[in-house]
Amino acid sequence: MNKAARAASRSDELVVYTDGSCHPNPGPGGWAAIIVDGDSRRVLKGGEVHSTNNRMELNAALAAIRHIQPDKPAVIITDSQYLKKGVEQWIADWQARGWKRKGGALANVDLWQALARELNKKDIHWRWVRGHTGDPLNEQADRIARQMAALQK
Repeated sequence: MNKAARAASRSDELVVYTDGSCHPNPGPGGWAAIIVDGDSRRVLKGGEVHSTNNRMELNAALAAIRHIQPDKPAVIITDSQYLKKGVEQWIADWQARGWKRKGGALANVDLWQALARELNKKDIHWRWVRGHTGDPLNEQADRIARQMAALQK
């Protein structure tokens, strides 16, 4: 685990890196989550034949959160502002409005609703990292997500 990830986490929590990829966007998509628990790592991954980058970001986080035990705290590190702001700033307002944005329909409402249900059961906090800047686990999650997207073609 790199210095930034160690600083972002408490000693007892999981560190999770997530990423999604779609090329072209929309098009074939892939996602990846790397769960670090001490010295062990687990990779979760998947894809869809037709998706968007944002859906893949949400799928990566959802898969990771579902994999985390309820009594285990975790930090999810993402390069997606859409995901991080969604869970930290916007999701409560969307729920209060009946899963609508101020401007109307909410994209990816199925995944946001699933995330809301899962987040209520877990002790998770979020950290944003700029993508493609050399963070080894962010880069690995990106490579896996792109590989999964390529497999969907």
